[in-house]
Amino acid sequence: MTGIAYDSRFRFIAQGALVVAYRRLPRAVPMPRGRKRGKVTEFSDRSRRRLAILLHRLSPAWGVFITLTVADASLSPQQVKASALRRVISWLMGLGFEAVVWKQEFQKRGAVHYHLLALCWKRRPPWVDKKKLANKWGLGFVDVSFVDKGRVVHYVSKYVRKPVVEPASGSVVDSTHTDISDDGAVGAPGRFWGIRGRENLVWASVALLERLPEALEGKFRTLLERVLGTLGFVPGVLYVFSRQYLTA
Repeated sequence: MTGIAYDSRFRFIAQGALVVAYRRLPRAVPMPRGRKRGKVTEFSDRSRRRLAILLHRLSPAWGVFITLTVADASLSPQQVKASALRRVISWLMGLGFEAVVWKQEFQKRGAVHYHLLALCWKRRPPWVDKKKLANKWGLGFVDVSFVDKGRVVHYVSKYVRKPVVEPASGSVVDSTHTDISDDGAVGAPGRFWGIRGRENLVWASVALLERLPEALEGKFRTLLERVLGTLGFVPGVLYVFSRQYLTA
């Protein structure tokens, strides 16, 4: 990229599969943290990025990727979250998972469905019996995929990137609170993702990189081009998502 010598103008800090690029390295190195926010009215790129940053900062873990569908399209997200989703997540935590990240999506026919990422750091994940899971869910089809340690980040990319559109209005509502809410009118989409067991999350170590890993150089140059073309300038902090863990 002409005009930008990125390696001399940026310093790179890695955590897990995330790289934070600073134009000027701060004295203390604060990694992104969540904060209290007001009411969210759409599933914005910023909100999706917050979820991506959080998941990429985690230490490599074993995981189970679960899909839960709802056969009855007339059931509202609030109805499903208040009963079936809460029941399944509590069951998974009871099996021995340390944390469960859930994300809400809609099918084209209007029915809500959910993706869950159940995580373990201390030991391999417990067996999730598909028949027992289906009985606990009780609303439709379920699917279970076990993920080896170190490969969760491959699932995270698909998990975060897929856009979500609420079929009735063409927009969605997203919030980053850590539990399932019953707030809002019946039929409202409510929160679009959350975490049970946030206090158990294991964060990867933070490391100052001498330079950007070769595998990410092209990706970072493309990011710079897009940002510069959109904003007309390069901001002081940029986030780069790796497909491999850089720190454990």
